[in-house]
Amino acid sequence: MAANFGWFKGEVIALWLTDGRNMQLTQPFAYIDPRGKEWVAPQGSVVNGASIPGALWSTIGGPYEGKYRHASVIHDVACEEMTSKWEDVHNMFYEACRCGGVSVGEAKKMYYAVYWFGPRWQTPAAGAAPLATFGTGVSGLGPAAFALKPVVVDPQELKAVMAYIQKKNPSLAELRKLTPQKAGAQPKAKVGGAKKKKAPKKAKKKPKG
Repeated sequence: MAANFGWFKGEVIALWLTDGRNMQLTQPFAYIDPRGKEWVAPQGSVVNGASIPGALWSTIGGPYEGKYRHASVIHDVACEEMTSKWEDVHNMFYEACRCGGVSVGEAKKMYYAVYWFGPRWQTPAAGAAPLATFGTGVSGLGPAAFALKPVVVDPQELKAVMAYIQKKNPSLAELRKLTPQKAGAQPKAKVGGAKKKKAPKKAKKKPKG
């Protein structure tokens, strides 16, 4: 447990399901954030790490590896329920990672990934098109919540951002404004490339006589 980042209540005890990808919690598990809010993963919740962009797994490991697996379970359930703002859920994920002992640099990389490429949702009144819930359907859609299509992850751009975070250690507020271009990612080359201009033809000399 890291100081000033809350604490976990209980242990992650789960059974692998027969599909080979999902796990089902056999006991409730919770995270208490620094403001005292309790984020609960109820008994029976089905989790699979879908709330963590897969493109990041090769960089930080799978969602059930290392010190951030507890945070991953809570984040999965919160993203399925959609009863809190998506911004608050991803901020909770950062704090839960730090609570679990993840270094500040690695936690910021994961926060950037879920903030920009993870699940988002909004109320129908805001005009979102209804989509199926992003993952396994742990608890179904939250009250009047619609999921939004996630942004596609570009591996090269993500690599540039990860390197920038490692070097500059930006704040969370800065990460919410950070674009791959600001992080130094090279612009994508146009398909086919630019056409080369043809050299002007030299005039033929007339034969003497």
